[in-house]
Amino acid sequence: MAMASNISDFFDIGQQGHFSKKILVEGDSWVSHPLPGVENLATQINRFRPRDYLVLNIGTPADEAAEIFTTGGRQMKRLTRQLSTEQWGAQFDLILLSAAGNDIVGPEIWKKGYVLNKRDCPRRYGKDLITDSFDRAMDDIAAGYRHFLQIKEQSARNRHTPLLTHVYSYLEPRQVGTRVGPILSGKGWVKVHLKHQGIKDKRERYEIVVEMLDAFYRAIKPLEAESSSFLVVDTRKVLLKQGKPNLSLWRDEIHPSGKGFR
Repeated sequence: MAMASNISDFFDIGQQGHFSKKILVEGDSWVSHPLPGVENLATQINRFRPRDYLVLNIGTPADEAAEIFTTGGRQMKRLTRQLSTEQWGAQFDLILLSAAGNDIVGPEIWKKGYVLNKRDCPRRYGKDLITDSFDRAMDDIAAGYRHFLQIKEQSARNRHTPLLTHVYSYLEPRQVGTRVGPILSGKGWVKVHLKHQGIKDKRERYEIVVEMLDAFYRAIKPLEAESSSFLVVDTRKVLLKQGKPNLSLWRDEIHPSGKGFR
């Protein structure tokens, strides 16, 4: 597999060899882990037919779906350009999109009011602490996916190109982070913020994470019926063992290990 991170290198590499499949990858750290040499979903393409695939990976760690799908935003302009324009566009055989993980976890849990403070609502438990603002955020993400599908299907080159996305995996909230300079917190992304909300029970924290990922799945799965070229891969349970997150398949709190990504 050959991989480029910008369209110029993608064209240059394409001229150097024959590639039967051209793949566009966009999204967050699940397709572009910030640590050198760490496997992710994009690198798994190399496990199929590595000499035949040319990948343009424009994913960026910590990207939010809100940033990727913003009308008139930098990333949406870039995506539109690479799907549609004559000079800077290309015809792809597959688009792999990894979006919304960072719209769910991190300080958004409490800064955007996704989860109520347990101290204020002691009689509520688990998923009952999740607020309407989180449901609205999922609706916005689904609208972003729908808009991107419309842009793709208006492209003469990529109207029928399959768009593949996933919904992350059930994880165990624990304070295990990955630090790359100032970019990522060494305290993790989920447990630290649920603790901020006064949620101390391990089972309760897990129930909240499960419901958040289920809500994301419920929001985008119906879009399959609106487009014959859109597929949501249900990855919620693939890293479980006996119904619980298999920690041997996780590198930190929210990123699988190389084996986990495989």
